[in-house]
Amino acid sequence: MSREPYPEVSVPRPFPRARLRSTAAVFTTMSALAATSLGTGPSAAEADSAAPCALTRTDAHHSEGLDTWNAAYPRPARALDAVMVFLSFPDAHPLTTPQELTADHFPATTRFFERASYGRFTLRPHPLRHWIQMPRPSTAYDIQRDWSPEHRAAYLRDALAVADPRVDFSRYDVVYFVADPDAPGVDSDATKVVNLTSPMRADGTDLRRVVTVFEQHPPDRLVLAHETGHVFDLPDLYQPPAPPLPPRRPPPASAP
Repeated sequence: MSREPYPEVSVPRPFPRARLRSTAAVFTTMSALAATSLGTGPSAAEADSAAPCALTRTDAHHSEGLDTWNAAYPRPARALDAVMVFLSFPDAHPLTTPQELTADHFPATTRFFERASYGRFTLRPHPLRHWIQMPRPSTAYDIQRDWSPEHRAAYLRDALAVADPRVDFSRYDVVYFVADPDAPGVDSDATKVVNLTSPMRADGTDLRRVVTVFEQHPPDRLVLAHETGHVFDLPDLYQPPAPPLPPRRPPPASAP
């Protein structure tokens, strides 16, 4: 979960129906959610403002300013419904069940948001009970943290195509595509929100963002809460660690 630009992917619609690993980082998400839920009115960062630390919204993706609400994102001020779609692959037999993976994340994620919002927001999960097989092997999608837009688009396109006959996407505010964590091509560090430059269409609904879940079993339970926060336009409020320095070479041996 770095401060790199969030992935925006254009996914063609060929069918008619269509890492965070830090507790401190999640606490910043909790604080941000509480601020969006408990604010009594717009804020402005004016010189004579009664709240001199208030930030106005900017054009940055997931702006830290909240003087207005970005209507393109669902607002966590009521109960929202989330569907969990479990995706398997032809090159692996799942070693876990959808029920086990659901228990990895819920009710823990729901409780997190209830605490973070002081009871004003409830996330209601609706997990499928069976695996849905993707048309290609897991290795075909080149899943990784710095995923190429082409491979990511192919993954999302295939996932929606196989799930659409079994899911009415118009009923849900949040979509989780949960991959078989033991498939050989799955990288747990690739869990993140994907924002789409052109929405995918299914059941008369535009899907503008999807949470792609590749967490190991058992997972770091804080990751799903963090990524779900981005579905509500919450920013990352932490500095990513600096890349490691290259190893130092020993000085050349002096001549005798």
